[in-house]
Amino acid sequence: LFSWRDSKGFMRLMVKTRAIESINLILSAWGWGTTFGHSFRIGRVSFYLANKVNPEIAHIAGQWKSLAYKAYIQAFEQVATQHLAGLVTNSQSQM
Repeated sequence: LFSWRDSKGFMRLMVKTRAIESINLILSAWGWGTTFGHSFRIGRVSFYLANKVNPEIAHIAGQWKSLAYKAYIQAFEQVATQHLAGLVTNSQSQM
C-alpha cells in the first residue's frame, strides 16, 4: 500500500512510522488533524463488518490480540443503525 520506486526502478516499502508521518503531514496541511496507526485497524474492522464478514474473521484478519475489537463492533453497529434511521427519515420526508 505504501511504497514507491527508487531511481533504479526498485520497489521500496515505506515503514509504518514513515507512512503515518506522511499521512499526518497531508492531513495537517488541510486542517484535518492527525491520525495514528490504530485508526487503520479500526477502519479495517469497520470495513469487514460493513461487508458482512464474520466478526471472528475480522478479529483474526485484523491481528487483534485482545477482545478490544468487540468495542468497535458495538460502536459500528450503533453508528450504522443511526445512519440507516436517518436515511429512512430523509427518504420519507422526500415523498
